[in-house]
Amino acid sequence: MMREDDIRNAGTRRRNLLFLTQRFLADYGFYQAAEALKNEARLPAEEYELCDNIDLDSIYLEYASYYHLKFGKYPKIVRKLKPSVKVELDAKRKSKFKSCLTATVNAVSTAPIDMPPAEPQTSPGELELTVKKVESLKSVESNSTLIASAAGISGTNIAVAGEENRSTTLTRLQEIEHIAGASCSADGLLNQQDWQNLADLVKTTIMRDELKLTWADMCGNTSAVDIVKEAVLMPLKYPQLFANGLRPWKSVLMHGPPGSGKTLLAKILYAETRNQVTFFNVTSSVVVSKWRGESEKIMRILFYMAQKHAPSIIFFDEIEGLTSRRDRPSDHESSKRFKNELLQLLDGMEQQTGGLFVLASTNLPWDIDDAFLRRFEKKLLVQLPNPVERAILIGKQLPINVSVTKEQMELFVRISEHFTGDEIRLACKEIAMQMVRRVTRAGGKREAKTMEPEVPLQRAFEQIKPLSVKLMKHHLQWQEEHGS
Repeated sequence: MMREDDIRNAGTRRRNLLFLTQRFLADYGFYQAAEALKNEARLPAEEYELCDNIDLDSIYLEYASYYHLKFGKYPKIVRKLKPSVKVELDAKRKSKFKSCLTATVNAVSTAPIDMPPAEPQTSPGELELTVKKVESLKSVESNSTLIASAAGISGTNIAVAGEENRSTTLTRLQEIEHIAGASCSADGLLNQQDWQNLADLVKTTIMRDELKLTWADMCGNTSAVDIVKEAVLMPLKYPQLFANGLRPWKSVLMHGPPGSGKTLLAKILYAETRNQVTFFNVTSSVVVSKWRGESEKIMRILFYMAQKHAPSIIFFDEIEGLTSRRDRPSDHESSKRFKNELLQLLDGMEQQTGGLFVLASTNLPWDIDDAFLRRFEKKLLVQLPNPVERAILIGKQLPINVSVTKEQMELFVRISEHFTGDEIRLACKEIAMQMVRRVTRAGGKREAKTMEPEVPLQRAFEQIKPLSVKLMKHHLQWQEEHGS
């Protein structure tokens, strides 16, 4: 029986896929292709053979059934390509193109050139040679090829012609770009329909909710709050401080146990800067696509749009799912390409002068690749609340119709040691639900505010088992080794 390590091993997996493909080709009569694959892939047929109970067709059917069971629809394996736009140079247009270039050549040979004699100049003979090459073109495979060819010719003319010739060449280049229907600039990228569809997907990550949160709702963690304010609020409030080469923090990674307040801090940042900053809330479901190369495109468009809408914030929640270590044998090639693209985009932030800030949160910082960790300028531990902060949180979260004594509050604070902010919220919610249960059992005849709970209030805190007891030690150790 094959071990799990063999299944995850990339070499073994590739060999098995080749054997399956070779058998599939042979079964369906593609004998020459099967033999060619066997020879080119150097399949060790004398050492291995495909098992009788497995073939590519059955694997496909099993996957389709699983996909339908999980998502309620069958998977889409292939899709039709969009028709490519081909620009044919007919005889009339070819003649017009030749006459334009010939006129430019004549202008070069007669017009005075205000250039130092030491610099090399392109002769009319070279341009005539270029004209002959253009005449031999029958069709253009893509819009970008046509524009690049025209740009190369026009670049030569501009180098040797005066201002009048430069204007004529640019006009011609604009005509060619109009015929091709596309531009090679970055802004022209979104003019293509497939890129525009991905841009519409990225727009869905822009937060527009009206959250009623303030910095006062973030109890504790003043160091993390101060760093985030330095990165976002200070450049908005005091732009003159960053006018002489000083740049604010570009990227911050927050880590801590689940429920410690990392996402809450991001929400408060959004609420406090809603009318000043564009906030992109990015999840794995948006940036990960099953189509080859599409995830990298989505990530590129995300950073492009964030730069265009600056000042902006890109928030990656649970970023360890996107930035795991790249040396794992189970990683697919597409995952490695996506991570390399994200690394390059994070690298490019340092050279950008616009207000783009990347904020990320994780519960497992030790699972993140070292290359990504290096690109986060600040790595902050979101701490658990101390006794004073726990008392404040309990006072805020308790139902308004529940009054507690000083001794009870001290008991709650003592029991809630190692609790995260979210676990304190759950304990206070349990107290509120106890009163709801009493009302429902009494048939709703008596009001909840006049009733005393049947069970002791501290029972709600005692039944919560904090998850951060072991995790916090691990986070503290990691912060000591990698934090900043």
